[in-house]
Amino acid sequence: MTASRLIGGVGVALGDDQIISRISAGGDAYLWIGLALNINVTNASPEQLRRLAQVAEDLAAWREDRDRAADVADEVAAEDGVRSISVPIQRGPVAA
Repeated sequence: MTASRLIGGVGVALGDDQIISRISAGGDAYLWIGLALNINVTNASPEQLRRLAQVAEDLAAWREDRDRAADVADEVAAEDGVRSISVPIQRGPVAA
């Protein structure tokens, strides 16, 4: 089946936001991310679409690294017998 004959959409829900790819009966292709972002990819080349997929993969790897770093801080704190890591609030005048 060629993309020109594919009509409809495929989506995944992530929390409250959805990511949906949709190809209209008129042949326009869209990527919807939540309700706020709609990307028309009708004229994107296969290479551009592959780069878009690579960008998404890079962002996923960045997020995993960030989450892992936070987990390491929690693990070190737990080994030291600390329940949570926080910075105490200090009330006073704000520097200008």
